[in-house]
Amino acid sequence: MASVTRLRREGRNGWRVRFYLKKRRREIYLAGVSKKVADAVGHHCDELAGAAAANTKPAPEAIAWANGTDGSLRDSLVAWGLADPISEKLTNDQGRYLGPFLDAYIKSRSDVKATTITNYRQSRRLLVEYFGDRYPIRSITPSDAERWKRWLLAKEIRAKTDDRPAETMAAATVAKHIKRAKTMFADAVADRILSASPFEAVKAGAMTNSQRQQFIDRATIKRVLEKCPSMDWQVVFALSRYGGLRPCEIVSLRWIDVDWDKGRLVIDSPKTGLRSCPIFPELREILTDAHEAAEDGAEYCAGRYRRADGLSAMASKIIRRAGVQPWPKPFNNLRASRRTELQENFPSHVIDSWLGHSTEVAEKHYLMVHDEHWTRAIDSRPPTRPPINDQSDSISSHHETKKPNKTKGLDGLRWLLMATKVTPTGLEPVLPP
Repeated sequence: MASVTRLRREGRNGWRVRFYLKKRRREIYLAGVSKKVADAVGHHCDELAGAAAANTKPAPEAIAWANGTDGSLRDSLVAWGLADPISEKLTNDQGRYLGPFLDAYIKSRSDVKATTITNYRQSRRLLVEYFGDRYPIRSITPSDAERWKRWLLAKEIRAKTDDRPAETMAAATVAKHIKRAKTMFADAVADRILSASPFEAVKAGAMTNSQRQQFIDRATIKRVLEKCPSMDWQVVFALSRYGGLRPCEIVSLRWIDVDWDKGRLVIDSPKTGLRSCPIFPELREILTDAHEAAEDGAEYCAGRYRRADGLSAMASKIIRRAGVQPWPKPFNNLRASRRTELQENFPSHVIDSWLGHSTEVAEKHYLMVHDEHWTRAIDSRPPTRPPINDQSDSISSHHETKKPNKTKGLDGLRWLLMATKVTPTGLEPVLPP
């Protein structure tokens, strides 16, 4: 156990903490602190030394104390193997303040797609909006992280109107932001900027929202296609509903990617990479008309629409023009509707290859139960038993007409007779009767 003694000599006026680390005595001098603080330091040193001797992980409180020290005390703990070296990032803004830290992290993620970077920036904006750009990241506590979550759930993303109530951020969206915050702050722990992540214990929740799922049947999409203001928009809706393409894949699809002879689309997805998808009959008709109507030298199938940003808002206007109530997540639900249709005719691994996602993702985010499923189940249900009022014969009559088992050698009496004719055998060879 560490000893804490008062030291008043040689110009010193403080506390000396002595403890043993792997049978060697270590000493720490503390000045300007109370006896209670010195005792707490001694307790942490005992915990760190004991864990080092037993090759186990120290208590989180001891780790947090050791990695929160600086100066000569930190140098001693690092030399004894009881603390991590101070991160170089702590000497600049990237390791001290929230905004610069998040910017540096996002800039370092050269391994992810552009859409993922956009998502990280959205989460960064919300963190800075709540805490502030120059907020010290080491001051963010687990309680602060929980309050940020509650703030997101209550955040109004769409104002109230005469015909529509105010809309707050969906729980699934909040879960995605929390998951990204966990990832970014876990990197701060790995960089030894923080001893523990304040978001570690925050429960993100499910990242799916079944209430925003809606199956778009063929009659509905036909009405929308008829009201499209241009052939370009017909291609956009058709590629999403009948091809299952994402908006970023639609705007990047070129005519040279359409293999008319093989009936395939070659999709270079910004999200998942290269894949091929069939030109389904419903899709071929619209693509053929669009190709014939395209100007000479036209490169992209969706014409002048080259960015996925803003497509959802314009799509909702076209849907409303068709006399249809706009559904949530326009393109996501069109893609999910196509996946649900294909699921009934092709194996999962085939559809996964065509649409560029896994079966697990499809089950969580795409597959739906729609009205046709219910109709088919009700109309085509085979009877499992005859109607109760149609049983004219009594149970006794059925038993009277039932014939006995005719399996040779298995009825009781014949089995006993056969058993008496079997020659007994033992350990000795069987002799002829």
